[in-house]
Amino acid sequence: MELSNIIGKNEIITVVGAGGKTSFINYFADFYRCKLRVLLTTTTKIYVPDNYENIIMTIDGTVIPSICHGVTVCGSYINNENKIVGIDSSILDEIVDKFDIVLIEGDGSKKKRLKGWNDNEPVVYHKTTKTVGILDITSFGMNINEENIHRLDLFKKIVNLDTYNTNNDSTVNLENLKNIVLNPNGLFKNYCGEKILFINKVEDEKYKKLAIELIKSIKEDKSKMEIFYGSIKQKFCTRY
Repeated sequence: MELSNIIGKNEIITVVGAGGKTSFINYFADFYRCKLRVLLTTTTKIYVPDNYENIIMTIDGTVIPSICHGVTVCGSYINNENKIVGIDSSILDEIVDKFDIVLIEGDGSKKKRLKGWNDNEPVVYHKTTKTVGILDITSFGMNINEENIHRLDLFKKIVNLDTYNTNNDSTVNLENLKNIVLNPNGLFKNYCGEKILFINKVEDEKYKKLAIELIKSIKEDKSKMEIFYGSIKQKFCTRY
């Protein structure tokens, strides 16, 4: 089915994880821009998006004006890396009612496909109605090292790997990916509202089989979450 079916109007969505967060948010911003009043923001830091109708920084106490259809990007300020620095929850509380859908990036991964989470991550807005966790299936088989994984030592703890004995030849397996999803300190740590797992980059039969095998393993835990697999790039998904 179309990726757009995952999220409708009157939702506050916080997206966490690695391997497609920004693409996921940008897809929905583009999909709804002509239909709804869309707020695109962050509780951490994001690069300034390429496409929007309004951009508002609140460092000077700017009041959010009446908003028409389109995408409004909001943050505290833009830093010297051309990143928007997020706004805190008190400001979000004042403005979310002005929009039909709110898209929040609540996690950072340094453009790596997997990560571990420190004590303050992810930053999920307390009025979030759906927390969407992105998991990159192409990380299966990837070497477990600093080059590939953000906050490597924390990742190893979450997936129950021995921090000291893991060597450079160790690779990511399905049990590791399952642990990322189900560990209380993993993907859905600090979640609010409904949990939605999106397994991204399922773009051929190999990764489809892996995704289905992973989902079956996750389902054994009886954890309450909706699970989809598909491709943000190709704009499709399947509910399992």
